Amino acid sequence: QRVLDRLSLQIEAGRITAIVGASGAGKTTILDLITGLVPATTGCVRVDGVPLGDLDLAAWRAGIGYVPEEMFLLHDTVRVNVTLGDPGVSESDLEHALRDAGAWELVTALPEGLETIVGERGSLLSGGQRQRIAIARALVHGPRLLLFDEATAALDAESEVAVWDATRRLRGRVTVVAISHQPALIDVADRVYRLEDGAVQTCLDGHAGSAA
Repeated sequence: QRVLDRLSLQIEAGRITAIVGASGAGKTTILDLITGLVPATTGCVRVDGVPLGDLDLAAWRAGIGYVPEEMFLLHDTVRVNVTLGDPGVSESDLEHALRDAGAWELVTALPEGLETIVGERGSLLSGGQRQRIAIARALVHGPRLLLFDEATAALDAESEVAVWDATRRLRGRVTVVAISHQPALIDVADRVYRLEDGAVQTCLDGHAGSAA
C-alpha cells in the first residue's frame, strides 16, 4: 500500500519544521524515510543535496536525536536517564542538554538534583517533566537533527507549551522536525506542512501564517 504519493518538501537547516495531519496521513513514515529506516520506493531523500543512500547511515543516525510520544524512563537517577550511563558524557554536556531542554531548573529543584530517582517509568515526575528529560536525552550527544514523533500528544496544555517553548530556544542551533496533530506546534514552527492522503496539501510559513 502506497503511504506517501507525490510528496515533495524541504527541511531547512537550523529551522523548526512542523508536519501536521490526521492519523494515518503518513507523518511517521516521513521520519522513517529521514532516518533511513524505510527506503523510498520512488523518488529520493537528500541531505545537503546528497542522496541518503550514498551516506554512511550509521554516521547519519548518530547525528539524530529522537523524542517519541512516550519515552521509556529507567527506575534510576535523572543523570542515568539522560546519559544512559555513557561515561563519555561530561558534566558540561549533561548540564547543557538539560538547559536546552528547559529541564535544568526542574532538576535542580528536585530533592537530590541529578541523583534523584525518577521512579518506575518516571512515575515520580509529571508528564511534562518526563518529556523534557526525554528531550535532554536526545540532545546530550549534540545532534544536528532533532525529531519529535507526536512528543506532546499525551500532555496537558501547560506541559505542551513548556515543551515547545524549550524547542523554540533550539532554533538556529539544531534542525528540528516535529510531527503532531496538536495546534500548539504551529505557533513555534518556521514552516508547516499539512499532509492529507499521503501528500502535502498546504505549506505555510509558521510565524507569518501566510501561504508559502
